[in-house]
Amino acid sequence: MAEPAIETPSDTPSTDRLVIRIKLVSQEPAPPPAPARRFGRGAQLVVAGLVVAVLVGWFGIGSLESDPPPPPATIAKSPVAAEPAPTPAKPVEPEVPQQPDAPPSVLNEVVPDVPQSALDTIRGTIRVIVRVTLDKQGRVIAAAADDPGPSRYFERLSLEAAKKWTFTPAKLDDRRVMFVRFYFRRDGATANASSEPK
Repeated sequence: MAEPAIETPSDTPSTDRLVIRIKLVSQEPAPPPAPARRFGRGAQLVVAGLVVAVLVGWFGIGSLESDPPPPPATIAKSPVAAEPAPTPAKPVEPEVPQQPDAPPSVLNEVVPDVPQSALDTIRGTIRVIVRVTLDKQGRVIAAAADDPGPSRYFERLSLEAAKKWTFTPAKLDDRRVMFVRFYFRRDGATANASSEPK
């Protein structure tokens, strides 16, 4: 609200007249505040990028600082410090990798003793393949028919004979596998062994 101004004219004698002049100031409503300007997506990305750059710079410089210098060496009490003599390095001998065992050779093979009456029933050749597992000394510790052939009788004879085979000992391998093949014909039985199944 405006304050009343009281004036007295200086050129007229002040007798009984009092003049009061009031100056009215218009009371217009204040303009509404300007709406807050929002940053666009691009401005937000720029601000975020600056924050990240400052943080990376701050942490990056801290990580580039060198380790603190080591504490100063203590001064020896004697004028000449005795250093221990360096021990000579022992020569390192290269390790020679051991070669894997070669396939074992047969030391003792046993061919089934088949009665001639059983051999006379054969037409052509009956083949039985037996998978044998060997220990480190070359003895058969397990035998199983890998290809039993058409006759259970000749399969059983082949398994019994294969368990009696012996092979050369191994240097490295604890267990090895061999395949013993038995062939039965009218004129008799033969056998051979290899490390391959067929």
